[in-house]
Parts: sequence; C-alpha cells; structure tokens
Amino acid sequence: MKLPKNAINISILVDQDTDSYDINVKHNLSVTMKEDQATYYLDVVNGILSKLKNEMQTFAYQGALLRELSILREFIEEEDDEDDICFEPDEELVEAMKKKNSGKVIDFKKPKIH
Repeated sequence: MKLPKNAINISILVDQDTDSYDINVKHNLSVTMKEDQATYYLDVVNGILSKLKNEMQTFAYQGALLRELSILREFIEEEDDEDDICFEPDEELVEAMKKKNSGKVIDFKKPKIH
C-alpha cells in the first residue's frame, strides 16, 4: 500500500501465540519538505518507537485507566439520571398561586421596602 504524501504509518504486528510484537514504520515525507521539518518528524517517530519498544506496559496501564474512567463516568451519569429530584407542587400551592392575593404565597421577586 502506497502512503499518501507526507504520511507516517506506524504499525504493531502482534504474534498471539508467542505474545510478542513487532513495530514497523513507513513514511513518505515529501522531498520538498524543509530539512529541519523532516528531521523533526523523523525524530518524533524515533521517540515514539523508543517508547513503544521500552514502555509498552505504560501504554497498556494508561489505556486501562482511561477505560476504567469511561466506565465510571457512564455509571455516574446513569445514577445522576435516576436520582433527579422532581418537584410536584401540592394542589393547595397550585390553588394559592392562582389566587395571588390570598396571603399564603410570598413573591420574592418584588423588593421589600421597610
């Protein structure tokens, strides 16, 4: 498969029988790309490869933490939906609201002057 111009492809091939992996990198950086820019991206690739080869467990650990966080977030959101407090006014309050001058309902929107 030919890579698009200025593409970098990193693939991890897993051998499930031996639980080993191989990391391959392909790139198709443009010949017109500035040398310092191309060097930067090749350095980035080398850094990623180094991390992948030497710290795969760190990536797995961080991935597991993110997965657990996602599960907890879903759990919390489900609980929030169940625990919503729904206010249903008593019929007496509804009637008092209809009769604004009944003296049983105080309107807090109006400023009180003492």
